[in-house]
Order: sequence, then structure tokens, then C-alpha cells
Amino acid sequence: MRIIVTGGSGMLGHCLVESARDRHKVWGSYRSHPVDIRSCSMFALDVTDETQVKTQFGMIRPDIVIHTAGLTDVDECERSPDKARAINSKGTETAAKIAGDLGALFVYISSDYVFDGTKGNYSENDTPRPINHYGRSKLLGEDGARQACSRLLILRTTMFGLKIPPQTGMMESLVAALRGGKPITRFVDQYFTPLYTQQLADFIIRFAELGLTGLFHLGAIGKVSRFEFAQHVAEIFAPAANDIRPVPFRQIEGLATRPRDTSLNSRILVERTGVELPAVRAGLLQLKKDWQMMGEEIAAV
Repeated sequence: MRIIVTGGSGMLGHCLVESARDRHKVWGSYRSHPVDIRSCSMFALDVTDETQVKTQFGMIRPDIVIHTAGLTDVDECERSPDKARAINSKGTETAAKIAGDLGALFVYISSDYVFDGTKGNYSENDTPRPINHYGRSKLLGEDGARQACSRLLILRTTMFGLKIPPQTGMMESLVAALRGGKPITRFVDQYFTPLYTQQLADFIIRFAELGLTGLFHLGAIGKVSRFEFAQHVAEIFAPAANDIRPVPFRQIEGLATRPRDTSLNSRILVERTGVELPAVRAGLLQLKKDWQMMGEEIAAV
């Protein structure tokens, strides 16, 4: 099959390319970070430019479009809500419409941040109530995709992973801080169900190959607090680290409001597809193995 991964240079996007390229013809788009990925044709794409999307998609004529491109910086979305809507909402609707016009399956990667975090263990039957502009823009993206495309798979999820060097992200910074002996403060009662991006990518490609459609939640088995997550990271990547400080959840002044518990219930997806979802710790162990295979110096313990 012919697969386009929008945001192919991103943290999830490049993992999707890795998962798909041995069995499919894959194209990946980038906005501002061009990268060279083996066995993948990369092209520049601004999802807010309808003409550009139509031209690129029309030349490739994909069977599947996996849409990961977006503005994911929660605080940037809060500072620039119009920009967040243009990229995450309107850009998603545009890509979904053009994919639909070409007869492609459109896979939209949404977020656990569509929920307000007051109860956790969210199922697909729970009503979304986002409390920041990022969550609102992702929910509007879901609505726009539904209106624009009939062959649609929406996956609400959350993730951790590695960026393509020389870029660094949350995981790289956390491991570096732990190994540097810096004190780490994490909320002991803020929960989520994150998946490692490579594991998540493998699931997404599998579901796309099956032609799965609908709305599903996709998260790790068992929720963890931000504090527990940091403890797992320390145990696996920096066993000498001993200064991770648990603190109660509070909103950080001046930044986007964060939900307290966005843990996802993935029971419906498991029953529908038969997949076995990993625990967070298993994902971190797989990340460590992949990081070492990449030859990154920071991965050596």
C-alpha cells in the first residue's frame, strides 16, 4: 500500500515510517525539520495550505494517510490559540477531506487532553471536556475529520519517545537530568497511560492495514503518575539517581491548565482487535534497547 505520514520528521512520525517501510511504499512530510529517512520519500508540507496538500496528496494518491502533523506544544497553543486551531483543527479537516476525496483511509492521532482530567479511566463513551487550547484544537480536529472523511480512524492516545537527533525532547532531557544528579520534582497524583512511540507506531500500522475505522482509545496497561513514571525512568536509565521528589498536583502559574488524570481505558480496542497492550515499564525497556541500537552515547548505562 501507499502510505503518507504527515509529520514524518516528528517523534511519532519517524517511528511510523520505520514500522511501515518494509511492507509498504511510504512518504513522510515535514514542516520545518527536514530529515533523511531510509526507504522513505520526504517532502515539505504545510497542512494549513489546502492547495499544497491537494497537490502533494494528488501526486502520491495514497491508500492511507496517517495524520500526526500538529502543534503539540501545549503552552504554545495557549499563547497562540488561533495558530493551534489553524494547524490542529483546520489543518486536520483539510487533510482529511483531501484524503477522503482520493478514497484513502484517514488515521487521525488525537490526544487524551480532550478530557478535563477530573475522573480518569476515560472510555470512548465519556464526554470530552478539554480545559486548554491544545485539547480544544485536537477535539475540533476530530470533529472536522468526521465531517470531511468517511473512512476515518481516530485514536486518542498519549506517548513518550525519542526525537531524531540532534533534536531532544522530554525523555532525553529527563534522562540527562537524572544522570547529572539534578533534583527532579514530579506530581505524585497526576496520572496518564503513555505508550512508547515505536510500540504505538506498530499498533497504528497494524490497525491501518486492517482497515479499522471508528473512534478508539489507545493507552498503556495501568495508569502511572508523573512521579512513578520518573521513578521507572531512573530505575532503567539512571539507577544511581536518588533525588526524585514527589509533590501534590497543582497548576503551574502562567502556563496552560493541565488536567489531573487523563488515563485512558482501551478495553474496546483490545476486544475489537485482540491486541495486547504493554505496561509503561515495558515500553521504557524497549526504548532503552532501541536507543542503544541507535548508538547514542547517552543510552549507555
